[in-house]
Amino acid sequence: MLGRRPTDDKPDEVDLEREVSREDIVAAFRSAMVNHFRSHIPGTNINEATLLASDYLNHFHELVMLLEAVASEPEEFAEDLSGWRPITYEEHFTASGFRDKNLAIAAYHRAPQDIRRAFDAAVARLHTQAGILVERVQLQLVQGDRDALTELCFEGSMRLRDLIHAANAIAIGEVSGSPEDEADQAASGQDAIDALFDKG
Repeated sequence: MLGRRPTDDKPDEVDLEREVSREDIVAAFRSAMVNHFRSHIPGTNINEATLLASDYLNHFHELVMLLEAVASEPEEFAEDLSGWRPITYEEHFTASGFRDKNLAIAAYHRAPQDIRRAFDAAVARLHTQAGILVERVQLQLVQGDRDALTELCFEGSMRLRDLIHAANAIAIGEVSGSPEDEADQAASGQDAIDALFDKG
């Protein structure tokens, strides 16, 4: 009796195509790119875990300082405040003197998806509140109510600081970027925005 032909245990090309999906390939490529950027980050001000640079948030710190300046010397700093504009992460670094700005921009685009999504959402909340604040402060400057102006600038700058702190926590890896963390950050940011509308 002839023995049975031994089966070949090696998977054929069809099996490999079934086992390795497009999503697997994309995930592997994304992981490789993240690791590539992380290898270039030591010695820079870019966070190795998140691939984000909190230097971008200086754009919002500038607005906080302007609000405080307007509260104390409205006529002196009103024009500076009206010139403040929201800018994107890439725009900030393109125009900055940040030593590793090109790496910062490239790393941002390769940041882990959950971290990038949470950070972008935090920045969107900052831009929303900043726009509301600037508009309301300009209205108070026209109306000339110094006490109301001082109160608005003080409370607005405090709320901005809270949102900056939340965005910074994501950038430096203190917040995971999980859906739960993102929901908490969104709720906090929305509370701050609602409070501003209540003042109007």
